[in-house]
Amino acid sequence: MLRFRALLVVVILCILTAVVLAARPTFWRLESQIDFLSGDSYGVSMMSNGSISLAPETQILYEASEPFLLSLVTDGDGIIYAGSGNQGKIFRVGSSTNGSVIADLKELQVHALFMNRTGHLFAGTSPRGQVYRIEPNGTPELFFDPDDRYIWALAQDMQGNLIVATGDRAQLYRVSPNGKNEVLFTSEETHLVSLAVDSDNNIYAGSDSSGLIFKADESGSISVLFDTPFQEIRSLIVDSKGNIYAAAVNGTPRTSAPLISFNTSTPPSPAQSGSLGSSDPSVGIATTSTPASLSPTATLNSSKSAGGLFRIRSDSTAELLWSSATDMPLSLALSRDDRIMVGTSREGRVYLIGQDKSSTLLFTADADQITAVSGSRDTALLSTSNPGKIYQVLNERRSKGTYRSPVKDTHTVSSWGKIRWDANVPNGATLTLETRVGNSENPDNTWTTWSSPYSLASGEQITSPAARFIQWRAVLNSLGEVGPELFDVTIIYLEKNLRPEVTDITLYPLGQTFQRPLVPNAQLDILGLDVPTKGDRSRDGYGGSIQSSTHTLPGNLSRKMYRKGYQTVSWNASDPNKDTLSYEVQYRGDGDTLWRTLRSELRNPVIAWDTLTMPDGRYTLRIIANDSPSNPSQKTLRGQKISRSLLVDNTPPTLSDLFSEKTSGGQRILFTAKDAASPVGNAEYSLNSGSWHLVYPADGIADSLEESFDFLIQLPTDKAHTVVIKVTDTLGNFSTARTDFR
Repeated sequence: MLRFRALLVVVILCILTAVVLAARPTFWRLESQIDFLSGDSYGVSMMSNGSISLAPETQILYEASEPFLLSLVTDGDGIIYAGSGNQGKIFRVGSSTNGSVIADLKELQVHALFMNRTGHLFAGTSPRGQVYRIEPNGTPELFFDPDDRYIWALAQDMQGNLIVATGDRAQLYRVSPNGKNEVLFTSEETHLVSLAVDSDNNIYAGSDSSGLIFKADESGSISVLFDTPFQEIRSLIVDSKGNIYAAAVNGTPRTSAPLISFNTSTPPSPAQSGSLGSSDPSVGIATTSTPASLSPTATLNSSKSAGGLFRIRSDSTAELLWSSATDMPLSLALSRDDRIMVGTSREGRVYLIGQDKSSTLLFTADADQITAVSGSRDTALLSTSNPGKIYQVLNERRSKGTYRSPVKDTHTVSSWGKIRWDANVPNGATLTLETRVGNSENPDNTWTTWSSPYSLASGEQITSPAARFIQWRAVLNSLGEVGPELFDVTIIYLEKNLRPEVTDITLYPLGQTFQRPLVPNAQLDILGLDVPTKGDRSRDGYGGSIQSSTHTLPGNLSRKMYRKGYQTVSWNASDPNKDTLSYEVQYRGDGDTLWRTLRSELRNPVIAWDTLTMPDGRYTLRIIANDSPSNPSQKTLRGQKISRSLLVDNTPPTLSDLFSEKTSGGQRILFTAKDAASPVGNAEYSLNSGSWHLVYPADGIADSLEESFDFLIQLPTDKAHTVVIKVTDTLGNFSTARTDFR
């Protein structure tokens, strides 16, 4: 009921605003999570239902001296270890949040850290591709040195063996506690970048190149569990029910699988066969288990997505839980309520994804990337890059948060009406909104400062001055356990009316007309012919009712027809405000100073002008476009364009001095053709009502207002004959004459 009343209020406000400001105000409304994600959040969360609320409190436990923290792990005592980029260091952060470097591995990156069940810390590095075991005193001991450049991920199987995923050879290793190693298999991918092990000792590895998830089971077989439509599997985790979650991302779109589709009946190639535990590094894949099939309800165009989160159930069905066009998922962890915490690559965003596909932007860290997430039922830890920090997510809510909307471009200087919003503000909480404006796309020091707070949710007049761009921000405060919730925000504005423009005018050949489509009631079918009744603003230039903004133009599903004396004229016009336009067509003869109205109040940009009603001569047309259908009379603006001159000539040429004589070479015929306005185009003769034959003037070219003709014809027999002469000017007017002889 409250939502209905709020809607009723905004309708009334819209009517009032329309009366005060203009005929057609514009409403800019943000109301969904997708809408809000295009803005910036500071201490607020965004729910799937589109609401904005205060985010959980976070604490920065450590800020490293290096810009990149790439890996994160904790031990049983709550000690945090983080591996860095650029200098390949390992940082140790204790319970007092005092951090220090415990190991310098003399490498560039520490991509993987793993704490095994006996409390030993292992680190995987690049570009030398080595695995170190870090002693309690911080001394690094080389544990495994394969012929690979990158150690991307580390895990442990149920027997306590270390599982190692590598690149650029994309090999999966098993290394025993005493350092003995074997190749489980070598993939045809470029890298194996992520690992997970379930309670049945199945090993899962995600690849980079084709976005595959491999499964190595205890029976000794390797299979492709799931072929995602993405390029890389950045992170894998397994829950207690055996569900596997995969964070898949695109570096560049995969051209081989732009849409999700699977054929589970396709057999593996002979080259992809092998067994778990083989020491042969060339061993491949044996597809002995059923690949995961995607839920038929899932659709995804991966070329338009930065990444997605998949759930693969124990029955081998895969389902897309979440995807984003902008946020690339880099790291995963299970939260205490079975939701998946997802760290992303854009502006340090952290999401919570529910099993029901609901999503919440939990909070935004002050960093570019969330590179690692370590979760437990009590707390969540995150490492970031640019800058390198370690965050702890606390259980209590923040007391203050701010959301800043995207910048709205109104395309012209606009006047502002009301700002209104729908929110739930419990006792002990406050919610206010503010606005700022400017004339540059990105807010800078030329923009206004933030306005005084607006506090009336049903609507307050925006106090910011007229401008092209506007932005609002919401400030949420809470002193109690329950904070405010913001559901939607609407800003009403009126663009400054700008002048329409007639961009071009087309004059078709004289006599060329077009059939008007869908002719009702046997009306005249020439496009642009009818003249609407004065003041009838619901009819177009050919008498049809206006049903939409789509114009019928010559050539647009129209059939050509010839009508003597008709001049078809069409034009294109545009309006910066996208207003509906009305047109007036005026004409002026050469030498005249006054423009005379030919047509007015047209909606369709085409006319068919019957020039038979006009004296011969040259004329110029002026097309005037006005935006009166969308604006009150005092705000109406006009734009105009003048056409090239056109010749009106409906008088046929004259034939004179027609003379005929018999000669030894045949019958000689002479005559003179003359036209007052347009050049003589051609001359033809017909003998005894036969076909027409073209003749040329005496000078060989018909290009003047007056031409002389002199030609011979051969008579078939000695009897009476009739010759008809037809002369046509360049505009199609013609006249005839005849001569009889024996």
